[in-house]
Amino acid sequence: MRNFKMNRIYLLLAVFAVLLLNSCTKNDVPVTVTYQHFISSEVKTTITKDSALANFTKLSPDAAFIGGFIKYDTEVQKVIYKTTLKDNNIQASGLVCLPKTPGNYPVLSFQNGTMTLHSDAPSESYNDDLYKIIESIASMGFIVTIPDYIGFGASSNIPHPYLDAKSSTQSILDLLWASKELESSDKIVAKPTKDLFIFGYSLGGWATMQLQKTIEKNYASEFNLVASSCGAGPYSLEYMNSYIVGLDKYPMPYFLAYLLNSFHTIGSFSNPLSDFFQEPYATNIPGLFDGEHSGGSINAALTTQLSSLLTPEYIAGYATSSKYEQERSALTANSIVAWNTTIPTRLYHGELDDYIPFSLSEKMLNDFRAKGVSNTGVQLTIIPGADHSTGVYQTGLQTILWFLTLKK
Repeated sequence: MRNFKMNRIYLLLAVFAVLLLNSCTKNDVPVTVTYQHFISSEVKTTITKDSALANFTKLSPDAAFIGGFIKYDTEVQKVIYKTTLKDNNIQASGLVCLPKTPGNYPVLSFQNGTMTLHSDAPSESYNDDLYKIIESIASMGFIVTIPDYIGFGASSNIPHPYLDAKSSTQSILDLLWASKELESSDKIVAKPTKDLFIFGYSLGGWATMQLQKTIEKNYASEFNLVASSCGAGPYSLEYMNSYIVGLDKYPMPYFLAYLLNSFHTIGSFSNPLSDFFQEPYATNIPGLFDGEHSGGSINAALTTQLSSLLTPEYIAGYATSSKYEQERSALTANSIVAWNTTIPTRLYHGELDDYIPFSLSEKMLNDFRAKGVSNTGVQLTIIPGADHSTGVYQTGLQTILWFLTLKK
């Protein structure tokens, strides 16, 4: 009997010891969570429902009706995350905009247009009117992600790989995955569904279509891609290069300088810039893309006269000379070839766009048709009276309304 009592005491002591150890583990030892993509985040601003409506109304008085879709206050966070560039691990950043009401929400990834100033990165200029409109889409029941792109924000020490398909797409995907890891925190009440909407304009239109093709090909099981809206993108770099070189004057010479300087910097071709640009431009161009010069100031340092900007050899031989074979290969590798997409896709383009001609969107539409995509699968809207700058607002408004009709 005595042994039974002693054994019972020892058993109780053992159980107590286990409970005590478990208690110490839960309460005194912090649990470290290792994320594959997410590094850190900080709240940059909040947007109330009233502020969201004001942001849209500022865009256009006609946008006031959109107030009926605004339901949530929103929190905007800057997220730092892991990505890669040329197989090297780096840190990048972007914005994640979250409804402050508990629930499950589809994700919308927005890809912005060309920028040269570090101060114009979304995470730096989140109070800019355009970004406030995009951030305010979260008030309609979306989780919105906005990548800074490599070369801006947390990665501003790295030259921006302008129009480099692999790194651009990877950095957008990695922000999407990092946002999911962020949203797994108990502190975040907005949880993502698998539904994904993607939207971009200009450079962002090209990046959006690159993202769409990559997801359909490689990540269809991870994302339910609902719809894709691509505005005025340089989808075919070969077409854009031929278009620009064939002109007497081009109003945005820094686009071409940005592209060729970027490809030279990341090693897409070995030609010196002097093979493409006359002096003093060839020597000056690298210093213009230091994050401290705006697109306007870079244009002012160049010339719109193509015969003065480009070498006669390049103008005559860009399409056939063996000297430019590496450059042609780089343009081809980073251009988008149409495919038989199954995702509802809309192309938007201003009819007066002289930066990226609407004929390029027409070409993409015809290429999709040739791959068997139906009239309802891919549609093109030409925006009357709009140029490249003014087309962005109509593209944005029509895209938002279209996405809302598809949102569950």
